Order: sequence, then C-alpha cells, then structure tokens
Amino acid sequence: MLILSLWKHIHELASKELDLVKRKKQALDDLLSSGRISQTTYEHLNAEIKEALTSVEKYLETTICKMEARAQDLEKQIGTLEVFLANTEMLHVTGEIDDETYEKQMNAINVGLEAARRELNEIKSILEGPKPAEAVECEHGEETSETLTETTVENPVEEETAEETSGIF
Repeated sequence: MLILSLWKHIHELASKELDLVKRKKQALDDLLSSGRISQTTYEHLNAEIKEALTSVEKYLETTICKMEARAQDLEKQIGTLEVFLANTEMLHVTGEIDDETYEKQMNAINVGLEAARRELNEIKSILEGPKPAEAVECEHGEETSETLTETTVENPVEEETAEETSGIF
C-alpha cells in the first residue's frame, strides 16, 4: 500500500542521507590525515558537514518521534475498534440490530482494524531497526503526529455506517 510505505520511504531517505554525510565526514578526515588538504580547508568543510549532520540527525529523530506517536495513536484506535467490534457482536446476538446492519458494521470495522494493524506493524518494524546515535526523548502529544496522521489510514467507515455505529453506545 502506497500510504503505508510512506513512513518507510521517509525513514530510508533520512537514513541514507545520514549515512552519506557520515561518509563525507570520514573522507574529509582521511584527506586531512593524509595531508591532501590544509587545516583551514578541513575546518571550513568540517563546519559545513557538521551542520548537515546535525540537520539530518534532527530530521531523523523528529521522524522517529512522529512514528512513535502515530504508533500510540494506532494502538488506541485499534482498541476502540475492537470495542466497537465486540459491541456490534453483542447487539447482533441480542437481536438489537438486523443481519444487514450487522454485516455492514462488521465489514467497516474489520477494514479499519486491518488497515490500522498493517500500519502499526510497518511502523514497529521500522522502529525496531537502527536508530540515531543519540536517542532523543519524544514528547508524545497531538502535535507530534500531525504530519502524516491524516493521510495514513483510509477512512473505512462510510457515512451511513458511521451514523449507525455512533448510536450503539
């Protein structure tokens, strides 16, 4: 799914850029140690590389924090959908909703659950990989997951199904 791979793509791009900047730093250090560049040239280029390194590390850390926040949001969403699922089952068993309504609601909830679980699994697999050298404390608030949250999971619940579901509780 294109949207789910967006997290992976962003993380991979930032990781590749970080690796490239680190290799440039190593090449610069090698040039200085072999006497192929002057100390002045080294200091000038090193300052630029340090700035780039700091920028890329900060971007990668921010991305990781947003992914962690999104994972927490998805875990809450999954929990809520599981409650809806159980409630719909109970309403159907007790005869409070008919078979057609039951099927519509179950399909919508299951699509949402599947999408949320897929995205959560992808984020978790990315987060299990290598992290930046210096770990940063993420503030998990609403503002940290703002960038990709709205576009990551399709809304599986149709208007009429959402209205039907909202009256369950």
